Amino acid sequence: MIKKMISLSALLLLSQGPVASAEEMPNVVDSFENVFGVTEGKRRNHTKGFCFNATLTPHDESIKQFTNSQLFSEELKVIGRLSHGGGSYLAADNKPGKYGMGLSITTPSDELHIMAVNTLDFFPVATPEAFAELMYAKSQGADAVNAFKKGNVELQRFAAHMSKKETNLTPYEGHTYNSVNSFYLVNDDGDKTAIRWAFVPSQNESIVIEAGQDFFFENMQHNLNDHDLVWDMVVTIANADDVIDNPAIAWEGKHKKIIAAKLNVLSLSTDEQGKCDRINFDPLILSSGFEPSADPMLQARRNAYAISFVRRLSEKKKSE
Repeated sequence: MIKKMISLSALLLLSQGPVASAEEMPNVVDSFENVFGVTEGKRRNHTKGFCFNATLTPHDESIKQFTNSQLFSEELKVIGRLSHGGGSYLAADNKPGKYGMGLSITTPSDELHIMAVNTLDFFPVATPEAFAELMYAKSQGADAVNAFKKGNVELQRFAAHMSKKETNLTPYEGHTYNSVNSFYLVNDDGDKTAIRWAFVPSQNESIVIEAGQDFFFENMQHNLNDHDLVWDMVVTIANADDVIDNPAIAWEGKHKKIIAAKLNVLSLSTDEQGKCDRINFDPLILSSGFEPSADPMLQARRNAYAISFVRRLSEKKKSE
């Protein structure tokens, strides 16, 4: 089974071609390893985390005027993963950080739809080339990052934005997770509507146990035992003046928003126990009724994830 998964990912990577150059994305993954180190058999980024099972249930019928996707046709089963940004399997839960959520959803017609969302409001840079340079700079140290930042307006804007954000410690279940990249909804008439989306907690989820080194799993389990854990899938419809293909530019001002679905968590499991560990959360695996934008970071993410996926599954195979 592992051989088949590795072969599929390798073919997927090669079939898409390079993003900026043949070496660019491998160098990004190498830089992740240089910055974070390597935990063999684990993801190169978002290394620490755990799995969950959930349902995705349609909510506002008005989303169907924009898309014929079966994501919004009936209640669907979801395999998900929540994680810390970064490559440390020993990352501390009791220090604020950046987090991610991956979702694997199968539609009634057996299409697979993947979502990879995170707590960033927008990307620090706009292009794969700039991201590769940023990751290389991080592998070289603070001076290299500062030098890169001086010549990159987008990273300057991102740093200024992040400096204004609250840094209170909040568990996974209390965070909003954003698509960051833009996509298109497509309806039966072939009309395309640019969107971004976010998974927003339906209530303020809080810390209910002692905030220790590894308390996120137990805290979420306590909250789940007490009440339903639900995220609203809030779809934001682009305005005419929004920049669609640049993930480093936020969409500001008033927008039409639709709560298209509800993500309801049913159970939690560790990476080792759950089914999410061997899922590659490739954001370009979309069901009918969705299409990617021309945002170049989407392909860059796909390629980097595929390389990381092949490396960690190869390591798993060696250890079995």
